[in-house]
Amino acid sequence: MNRFSKYSHILSVALILTALPSCIYDDLAPCHEEDIEITIENDWSNAPDADPEGMAYLFFRDGVDAPWRFDFPGRQAGKVTVPEGLYRFVMFNDDTSNVIFKTSENGMPFATTSSEKIEIDGRTVETLEAPDMMWGASIGRLRIDRDGVGYSAGDSMEENPGSFIVRTHPRQITPTYTIKINHIENLQGVTAMRGMISGMADGFNIFGETPSPSEALIWFSPRSETDSSVRASFHTFGLPLNPQNPNELRLYFLLSDNRLVCKTFDVTEMITSSPDPMNVTIIIDTIALPYAPAPMGPGAFDPDVLGWNTIIVNLGT
Repeated sequence: MNRFSKYSHILSVALILTALPSCIYDDLAPCHEEDIEITIENDWSNAPDADPEGMAYLFFRDGVDAPWRFDFPGRQAGKVTVPEGLYRFVMFNDDTSNVIFKTSENGMPFATTSSEKIEIDGRTVETLEAPDMMWGASIGRLRIDRDGVGYSAGDSMEENPGSFIVRTHPRQITPTYTIKINHIENLQGVTAMRGMISGMADGFNIFGETPSPSEALIWFSPRSETDSSVRASFHTFGLPLNPQNPNELRLYFLLSDNRLVCKTFDVTEMITSSPDPMNVTIIIDTIALPYAPAPMGPGAFDPDVLGWNTIIVNLGT
């Protein structure tokens, strides 16, 4: 259990919807007379269609190792109580199932997924599971005291005397990638498919809201359509900070005669020129596969073969 999820039970909003908020602590100093009640208000104009099941709100106080964490259901938050002081603040949806939170060098949460190293063309690369949809926001410097709250604005503090409202502006932080392959010749002989895309960030720094500078391959599972086309939709952490390498789309087809075919496409231009970097569509017009007989029996096609993340293959076309 990581240090952030350890405090997920600090506040259970479902139990206090009709009651005044109280200060609940675990391994933290008890409540005292200088605790301040504030209201978290979320402005979702940067992500109007967001539909999280719940959001986590973390207050990192200067000089305190563990954050104050509060979880509210849905898109909106409410009143919380924290000691007065200077904070760094992050928020993100708490309904993810395969996102792993690690601690970055500055002590803030770093979102990534499970990884495995494989050998491709004589070199070792890191592969990641595709993340869930994520929304989030951060505040670099937040002062909370009896006079109100203040936000950092560069080297100065923007004062809000008499206001005890913390306003946030969450946005989508994991782009949606859609793969469309319009026609695949001899698709009837395929028993399984997997795909991966290279040059993606290996995680996301929620504090500061920037993708990692490190690259990884993201695995995804395509699905076969009745018109001999293939589709896939998944999330990534986006392009890395200052990307250095091209983005390759690699599609693996396992044929009924146990042949493994890999098709590789440079999709860098499609990604970098996308009108919306948070919703990227990659279109491949056609792929010709070798003939193989159609697999026999029900359920012969498996779009997600276990163990494929450890295979060693030659990525030549």
